[in-house]
Amino acid sequence: MAHLRSQIFAAVVARLAAIPEFSGADKVKRGRKAAIPQENLPALTVTWADRSETLTVRPSSGPAGEDGYDRSLPLSIVVHLRDNEPEEEFDRLCTLIEKAMAADITFGGLAIEALLQSEQYFVNPQTGVSMLAGSLTYQIAYKTLAANPEQVAL
Repeated sequence: MAHLRSQIFAAVVARLAAIPEFSGADKVKRGRKAAIPQENLPALTVTWADRSETLTVRPSSGPAGEDGYDRSLPLSIVVHLRDNEPEEEFDRLCTLIEKAMAADITFGGLAIEALLQSEQYFVNPQTGVSMLAGSLTYQIAYKTLAANPEQVAL
């Protein structure tokens, strides 16, 4: 089994890939190693946001009283755009993403909650020209056992 964080990332990718707009191959990926071909746009990249995951000790988190961690994962959904009207496309896609993410904020019990923290549409500050991308940042709260980060704590 994988770290609970990886299980959460996989659940987010699966949830977003279920949106008809993003159901094609390579439309939703966790991290990317290369540019996205034009014909695959719009697309989503699920990755870490620009800050670290934070942890605090959670005593008596397991069935035998073992310690665990309360964790807070900053998760970013990068939206890669294609439309001639990118701001409108970003808003339309954000609506689909927000609805999908709100459908079950616990991802079937993997997390405590997934809360939308911010949205950003990227524009070149010198020219005002769209960079054809934006992002939604979620804060994912979850808990694991200290000795077994694959397991959800109580």
